[in-house]
Amino acid sequence: MGHMFGIHLPSHGLYSFDSLLEAALSAEKYDIDSFWIGDHFFLPADLYEKFGGDPKRPDKLDAWTTLAAIASRTKKIRLGTRVSPIPFYLPGRLAKIVATVDIISKGRVQLGVGAGWYEEEAVSYGIPWESLRERIERTVEGLQIIKKLWTSEWTSYEGKYYRLKNAPFFPKPLQHPYPPIFFGGKSRGILRAVAKFGNGWLPSTDTSLEEFKDAVTEIKKCAKDLGRDPSTIVMSPALTMNPKDTRNFIEKVGKFLENGAQQIILDVFLSGISPEEAPDTIMIFAEEVASHFKS
Repeated sequence: MGHMFGIHLPSHGLYSFDSLLEAALSAEKYDIDSFWIGDHFFLPADLYEKFGGDPKRPDKLDAWTTLAAIASRTKKIRLGTRVSPIPFYLPGRLAKIVATVDIISKGRVQLGVGAGWYEEEAVSYGIPWESLRERIERTVEGLQIIKKLWTSEWTSYEGKYYRLKNAPFFPKPLQHPYPPIFFGGKSRGILRAVAKFGNGWLPSTDTSLEEFKDAVTEIKKCAKDLGRDPSTIVMSPALTMNPKDTRNFIEKVGKFLENGAQQIILDVFLSGISPEEAPDTIMIFAEEVASHFKS
């Protein structure tokens, strides 16, 4: 598998739906492999203060509706959430949403999942905020249900958190056996889940090279213990870039690729790039950075 390159865009603050669509079309034009957005009701105030937007009106577009609309306007770029917190959904509802977007996109969806990290968001929307251990348990159980629905015609399930009784699931996602599943997060429970269920890992933006290397070692060791081929797990670190200084960035990307990364995601949001600058930044990322490693 060659090196892959993706972009992560904000769906809030200064970014409108039109600017997201424009960025996705630019990314596709320049052969970027994947397009990711976050999945939240809203974000902490300091992120709006720092990167634009109104902390008193913390906006956020719905992730999957946005991806469905982008899917209908693009042809080849892969589309995913970084990441959808399973405890914020009914697993059956998320399975249905993702399968639908996979059909709309003709098989280009990647499902990023996590346990949720922003307590205020959960509490304000009436979602139970449990200990990290319970949220991870809920995430893994929810994911087992999602995979069962995607691969079975009728599903019954009796778990600690969820129950399904003879649930039909049609139509199936286009990708077989189902869309790739990526995990966000770095706790031991999440790294073990990556090794057991994941097609990829999405560390938080600008995770240090040392922390990345340690986590990759842990994931690979767990995968081997479970009898999985660790090379099938796509390690996908996200980095910030100053478009005026690509030389240092190329050096940084090279180090991650040498140490187990297979996909590099440019975090356009945390790089502080405005919607107006996004298309040019994506072009620079593609033509100066990605092509450096792809050629």
